[in-house]
Amino acid sequence: MNRFRSLVFPLALALILGGLTAWLGRVSEVVIEAVKLDPAKPQYTMTQIHGKRYDISGSLNQDLTAPLAWQLPDQKNVYFQQPTLKTYRENNEQYTVSSQTARYEIESKKVFFEQNVVLTKTPDAERPAGKVVTDYLNVDTQTEIAETDAPVQYEYGRSHGTATGLTYDNKNGLLNLKSKVKAQIYDLKRP
Repeated sequence: MNRFRSLVFPLALALILGGLTAWLGRVSEVVIEAVKLDPAKPQYTMTQIHGKRYDISGSLNQDLTAPLAWQLPDQKNVYFQQPTLKTYRENNEQYTVSSQTARYEIESKKVFFEQNVVLTKTPDAERPAGKVVTDYLNVDTQTEIAETDAPVQYEYGRSHGTATGLTYDNKNGLLNLKSKVKAQIYDLKRP
């Protein structure tokens, strides 16, 4: 009987400890449950955005401000409310683009400005100030080309007019008005 008691206690203790270990393992197990996010609601929201991009020499290249930005789940776009994008060359402001809303495609590095888009060009030693007003403008930040198929109103120095669609190549300083152009053009060399 002594021998039976000496075997029962260690066996009972082993069973109790084994059961306790299994119970504690189950209680302390963290269950990670993937929650499907609402695709219509932002996954990230940012306020008072102010981002700057510099060129390889360390000079300011682009400056973006917006009171609100957000990204939706499973999308590679960032959306902006009332964005203003300024571009610089050799630390001198070249262009400013503002609108009510914009969408930035992360992979293509293109910005799609929409609603009350205003593009202004700062005057320099070679060219006068310019301004374009349209409903939407697509800007490729890599090639520095801006384009739209929407109606535009433009001013360039004292010249002004309207057109349907435009393409502007910033690197080469070329403005191409696509169609239905009405303009009053003044010679830049004559006052």
